[in-house]
Amino acid sequence: MLKQPNIWIGGILLLFAIVTFFPFYYVILASVSDANLIKEGELLLTPKGFNLKAYAMIYENEKFIHAFLVTVSRTLLGLCISLTLQLTVAYALSRAYLPGRKLFMLYIIVTMMFNGGIVPTFLIVKATGLIDTIWALVIPSAISTWNVILLRSFFEAVPDSLEESAKMDGANDIGIFLKIYLPLSLPAIMTIGLFIAVSHWNAFMDAVIYTNSDKLQVLQLFLRDMVIHLEMATLMGEVSNATEVSSLSLRAASIFLASLPIIAVYPFIQRFFIKGVMIGAVKG
Repeated sequence: MLKQPNIWIGGILLLFAIVTFFPFYYVILASVSDANLIKEGELLLTPKGFNLKAYAMIYENEKFIHAFLVTVSRTLLGLCISLTLQLTVAYALSRAYLPGRKLFMLYIIVTMMFNGGIVPTFLIVKATGLIDTIWALVIPSAISTWNVILLRSFFEAVPDSLEESAKMDGANDIGIFLKIYLPLSLPAIMTIGLFIAVSHWNAFMDAVIYTNSDKLQVLQLFLRDMVIHLEMATLMGEVSNATEVSSLSLRAASIFLASLPIIAVYPFIQRFFIKGVMIGAVKG
């Protein structure tokens, strides 16, 4: 009796998976297909006129390579800073003997509901001299209240007897944190790390607000500028090599290359992610 409902549920989930994946699959097809066949609407499920000219043009574009490297640097730097701050704050708040623990927790929860807004935040970043530096892209968003609460819950689930045993052996708080809590919290760290990395990789608005120099142009800004440039060039009939590579192919190839690093990393941390999303789901 239970098999038939399971089949229906599996079929519905499979349908949702196909609907979700198809737009990304179409982007890949458009990036490797012939420009004229794309314009004629013949592109459907398989590549038409397979070629890699769009990728070759992007590879030769120094601005794309530079924006890619800036985004990688921003993501790695932001990941290290955010994880360090969020882990230490969460660990401190998870200790029942921390003086003023409830007051600190209340203060952090309030920031989930209220924030200073774009203009006050910009003025603070400007007053601290971070404008047009890579630090403006990583420091204002270094701590996520939601991530801190998740990590705090995970630390609280670790038995207190481990900490007591370590202190009896002469370990201090830093040693306990580094040698006991961090190894046991690896699933949570990998999950939160994935959230942070994806957030930095896809970030767009802070780069628009806080940076002016082309040297700090992130990948999302490059994609926006490229789309605008190609649209204007298409309207004016000025797209170079239009018979070989269409503006759609260039956009599709750029979007795929921009998404590829996150897609490549995910399979390696999937097993940690599955464990990490269960944080706080089971008690006792």
